[in-house]
This record gives sequence, structure tokens and C-alpha cells, in this order.
Amino acid sequence: MTDIAITFEMQRFLLVFFRVAAVLFMIPLFASRSVSAAFKGGLSLMIAYLLYDLVKTHTVVQQDPFLLFILCAKEVFLGATIGFVVRLVFVSASMSGEIIALQAGLGFARFMDPYSQQQVSVLEQIKNLIALLVFFVIDAHHMLIKGIAYSLQELPVGAVSLNSSLAGFLVKATGSIFGSAFRIGAPIIVTLFLVELAFGMLSRMIPQANIFVDAIPVKILITVLMLGMSLGYIVPNMSSLFRGLETDFIRVIRMMG
Repeated sequence: MTDIAITFEMQRFLLVFFRVAAVLFMIPLFASRSVSAAFKGGLSLMIAYLLYDLVKTHTVVQQDPFLLFILCAKEVFLGATIGFVVRLVFVSASMSGEIIALQAGLGFARFMDPYSQQQVSVLEQIKNLIALLVFFVIDAHHMLIKGIAYSLQELPVGAVSLNSSLAGFLVKATGSIFGSAFRIGAPIIVTLFLVELAFGMLSRMIPQANIFVDAIPVKILITVLMLGMSLGYIVPNMSSLFRGLETDFIRVIRMMG
């Protein structure tokens, strides 16, 4: 094998590695600071090696470092876009927990999340953990690897293109976060709304009583009870959102082709 062929294979593997690494770094579990960079890099290298034979390419050996940098940036953008689609589901689960926490009066009870290194509410953390468990239980990580493999088959390395349809899809997907969050937490959100309405009517009937302060323990109790009772609704809805990622991957990859 000539030096040019070796250089070409090295450059091609480097581009595949950047695509895979960009996807993994967008997933909340792997984006966590508690996961070492060596593990993230090693996992990305292993997946890139396993998927290397699927690569199609129309590029030639780049002697100019700037052109090689541009190709790497394209691969990072492609991988980050695929990872962003997955991350939207986790953001929806997180927003669902935040909305419920504000309704229940738990919005001020925050602690440090070891994964994101940010202050989060208790319910937000619970919803994040449920989403993470559902992600692995339904083998959504397999869908993610299949999505990367499909992108390597359909999109040659260095052949990413930007267009208005892709931007429109990403804007629309981002705008659907609130709807997905309400869908995930609908039983608790609606119940707390009815409880708040009932206490509002009670405060009008008994203006001397400080109903809204006395109602906080009741709302917390109802939230905990409804959270346990509605898991049979929350988990299937999260599962359906994750299962829809396969279709979203195909749409995004074809838009960038």
C-alpha cells in the first residue's frame, strides 16, 4: 500500500471518528462531566472502527490542513445534528419535570445534578433518570448506532450540505419540545391544575384562611401520588418519542444529502 493510500485511509477514519464523537457528545449520559474524556474518546474510536467499512467517500487526500479542518467541521456538524434530535427528547422530559415542579411548589427545592453540573429540581432529575432508563431499556442506543451507520451509507464523508428544509425541520422539532413535555407529564399537570382551581374557589369561599400556603403540602403529596400512579402513562409516551427517532434520523440525513 502506498503512502498516499495510507494517508487517505487515515483521513477517512478521522472523519468517521469526528462524526461518531459528535453524536455521542450530544447524548446527556456521555455529555456528562463525570464520564471521562478517555472513555468518550475510546468508545467513539471503537464505534468508528466497527462502522468504518460502511463509509462511502468522494474526497481525495487533502494536503491542505485548512481543507481537512473544513471536512472535519462538516462531520462534526452532521454528528451534532443527529445527536441534537436525540437530545430534544431528553429536554422534553426535563421540561416536563420543571413544569410539574413549578406547579407543585418544588421549583425552589434544587440541588446539584452530578451529570449536567447544574442546579435542577427534584422532579426534573426524576424525569431525566426515567428518560435515561427508557432510552436503554427499549434499545434506543441501538437505534442511534443504526442511525450513524445509515448516515455513513447514505452520506459520504465530507459531502454534508446545508439547506432551508433542514433548518425548518430543526426549528419545528425544537418548537415541539413544549408539546412533548406536556404529553409526557399530562396526568400530573392536569391534576395539579384542577387542584389549584379547587383551592382558588375555596379561597374565595373562605377569604380569612391562607389557602395557598396551606395547600403546598397537599400539592406535594398529590404530585408524589400521581407520579407513581401515572408511570404506566409516562413510560410508554417516552418510549414512543424515542422510537420515533429512527424516522427522524432518516429525514435529517436525507435533508443533508
